[in-house]
Amino acid sequence: MRYYPIFLLALVALSLAACKKDMALTEEKAPFQSYLEEADLKVSEADALTEQNSFVGNRAYLLLEAYSIDGLQKAIDSVGPFGTVLVESGMHYESGTVTATHPVRIIGEPGAVIQSTTAPDAEFPYVGAPALYLNGAERSFIQGLRFVPDPATGMGGTAILVANSDRVNIRDNDFEAYFQAVLVHKSDYVRIFYNRAEGLYSEGFANFNSQGYSIVSGNNAYLRGNTAEDFWINYFVSDKDGILYKNTATGGVYGFFLCAYGEGAMELPDGTSVGAEFPATNWLAYRNTAQGMSTAYLVIDGANNSRLINNMAREYTDYGVEFAGITERFGGVLPASFDNKFAIGGRDFWEFDPDTNTWVERVVVWVKDCGAGNDINGGRLVDTSVDMCE
Repeated sequence: MRYYPIFLLALVALSLAACKKDMALTEEKAPFQSYLEEADLKVSEADALTEQNSFVGNRAYLLLEAYSIDGLQKAIDSVGPFGTVLVESGMHYESGTVTATHPVRIIGEPGAVIQSTTAPDAEFPYVGAPALYLNGAERSFIQGLRFVPDPATGMGGTAILVANSDRVNIRDNDFEAYFQAVLVHKSDYVRIFYNRAEGLYSEGFANFNSQGYSIVSGNNAYLRGNTAEDFWINYFVSDKDGILYKNTATGGVYGFFLCAYGEGAMELPDGTSVGAEFPATNWLAYRNTAQGMSTAYLVIDGANNSRLINNMAREYTDYGVEFAGITERFGGVLPASFDNKFAIGGRDFWEFDPDTNTWVERVVVWVKDCGAGNDINGGRLVDTSVDMCE
């Protein structure tokens, strides 16, 4: 007969417990592991494309010295297509909209500040009043600037308006006290990376157009690593094939809003009405965080075939995620969301309880599904026989 030391038997027991724990996690992860792999692949492909589509030229170069007054427009015109304007550290004063109609690279040194007199307007339609207007300025690159409003009002209009400008890259900028940080119209493959935006919702601008980052129209947009705080809608997206990845929304009413931007709510400076060609279609929202608002993620107005994968929702008052049905909540009749996919899981949302030897929720995400054909994996479903759909 063989004898085994007690410590070896204990070790085996611990190993079996650990194995059981890992198996439980594997079983919990299995239903959505393919969603994670698919999402990671789409992000990596978009990253590779971003590198390929980076700024293609660096011709004329001009230093815009600190404390310039209405100097940025002259600098952009002077360097011409694919030129570079280096904005020196310090304040730069602009009394109106600065417009670029050709590709340009505008790079701010650390501490470079653009102070603009453009102001918000809560009326409908909102006529865009941008500090910087990229119109026909494809492949432009804007980086390292801090946008602040006129101290006389303390409120800015639209910081950057992108129209008819494919493959623009807006990276590592700050937008303080603006009605809108970045708005995109009829521009494909726009990249908005690692920016920080502070809105005006708590200052009384409880208005549909109070939006941090807005893709009104344009396909294949990619928003990564941005923060937005205190907008009525922190992130608004329409049209097709975009990505929301590792962004953060705080405060306001809605964190992430997948919708169709309707004609008539806003106009460009020349009076052209803006609007989406399609509702949010085939968007990927992956590993974002929303906290401290009414609804963290709202999918509405015909938004379809999009994937919301492992997005965090905290401290919301209504729903973590809502897939809206047919609704009249914003005035006219809006169609239902449909054929979207939602999944959460893994250690961000579950933890092992050794007392009960089971996995328990770390974060509770309530999901209300009033749409059609949506695929819900994880979270807690709202009982729509009690909390009824509209």
